[in-house]
Amino acid sequence: MGQQQTSPSTGTAPSVPPHASTRGWLAVVAVSFGVFTVTATETMPVGLLPEMAAGLRVSEGTVGLTVTLYGLFAGILAPVLTAATRRLDRGRLLLVILTVFVVGNVLTALAVNYVWLMLVRLLIGFIHGVLWAIVASIAVRLVPPAHSVRATAVVFSGISLATVLGVPLGTIVGQWLDWRAAFWALAACSAVALAATAVLMPPMPPRGGVYLSELPRLLRTGNLRTAVGVTAVVVIGHYAAYTYITPFLLRNVGIASDMVGVLLLAFGAAGVAGNFLAGAVIGRGPALRTVVLTLIAGTGGSMALLLAAGTWKPAAIVFLLGWGLAYSALPVALQTLVFRSAPQAREAATSLYVLSFNVSIALGALFGSLTLDHSGPSLVMVTGMAFCALALLLAMLLRPERTVK
Repeated sequence: MGQQQTSPSTGTAPSVPPHASTRGWLAVVAVSFGVFTVTATETMPVGLLPEMAAGLRVSEGTVGLTVTLYGLFAGILAPVLTAATRRLDRGRLLLVILTVFVVGNVLTALAVNYVWLMLVRLLIGFIHGVLWAIVASIAVRLVPPAHSVRATAVVFSGISLATVLGVPLGTIVGQWLDWRAAFWALAACSAVALAATAVLMPPMPPRGGVYLSELPRLLRTGNLRTAVGVTAVVVIGHYAAYTYITPFLLRNVGIASDMVGVLLLAFGAAGVAGNFLAGAVIGRGPALRTVVLTLIAGTGGSMALLLAAGTWKPAAIVFLLGWGLAYSALPVALQTLVFRSAPQAREAATSLYVLSFNVSIALGALFGSLTLDHSGPSLVMVTGMAFCALALLLAMLLRPERTVK
């Protein structure tokens, strides 16, 4: 990005001692691994719908609701819990969050019925939203100001890596062994992330803080309001389709069940590339509005082409990869847009972004669940396309870049 980044509360550049640069980047990587484990925990049911449904004796759509209510809790409670924890050291708060995920994944692996599973998912979702409200602001405080976009991209690469490694490998483990084994592995990964963060994270006292009373004022900021709305609509579209991508690949494309994990792995690999590509492109200073429009169009267009490809497997795989590339770049672009829209209140603005993002995950999974159980996988994909088209129209309301830098 090449610009001086300001602190959320004072508007001054965050101080990063030169000797702390290497340790700071290692801490960024540790935070990224934490994001990886959290994202994999949230989305693991996506790749294990048939196995979890059979093991718990419920429908695939019902298992999908564990993603729905998880996201709902995470999103709704994000601003509230971020405000409630505004006086806590951000590094210590991150350690508490990761501890909850270690325990939550263990309890998920031990679930004896669907009610147990749902209660555990709600517990984890309760704390999940706070993580998303603080990780980006933590990342930019760990590195020199000129590297803030790169640090944000590294942290958000944990999302893509969860897609490229976590969910696909969990899917493979679940198919070969048992779906519970995938959550035992997630518990181990969460423990590693917790240990690494505990060792590398420097003191991170809060700056300013999130007050619920300031959120309505922030929403009067034009580009922030539009960014939150665009996030809501495009995330609904993505998760309406992606949560149920496994049934679509099996039934509509005709992919063999033992290849689904491989394709999800490829989807995630494309996502990692898209994530770092977005960080590189945005860091060079092009119009952020153009980047957002392009990525939304690429996401919805890839869904449309994937549906149109039918059982032509080579084309379907190409369009699936295009979807992963475009969508996984969006969090970097949207988070940067949120930061630029409210540079003096980053955590507060991010809590609104998290609210929008996670509630939309819930709504997307819900719409996809209802559509899958009543109309099948094809209409699930159409639903995703429709929301992407709406997000594209909404993103056209974004003001030119010069108004938000």
